[in-house]
Amino acid sequence: MKLILIIILLVAALCLFGAWRYNCQLKEKAKKCSVGAKQFHEKLQQLSDPSHLFTDEEVRKLKMQFGPLLDTVNDLYDSRFISNEYLDRLGLGEFMEERKLLNHIQLVNNQQFKS
Repeated sequence: MKLILIIILLVAALCLFGAWRYNCQLKEKAKKCSVGAKQFHEKLQQLSDPSHLFTDEEVRKLKMQFGPLLDTVNDLYDSRFISNEYLDRLGLGEFMEERKLLNHIQLVNNQQFKS
């Protein structure tokens, strides 16, 4: 009976250690993504300057360049092993919002450019 209890505790400890380790890996991935998200934000700020006509080609290139980052960030938000609050603190929620509104940002920018 004691042996079974020890085995159960050992398996539980291994599961906890595995979950903790996976969480650490996801946090490292999220930190790397936050660097890319910052680059996206800076690039978007340049392209959406009211003195600049934000072309469809620039939008397409921006989407292509940061597409893999968007996929990775979506996977992180879908994971149960890392909190959305942690990802938001790294600025990844803002990245997703800006990326979602990219075409609208282009439209507003170009309306300001024309006026």
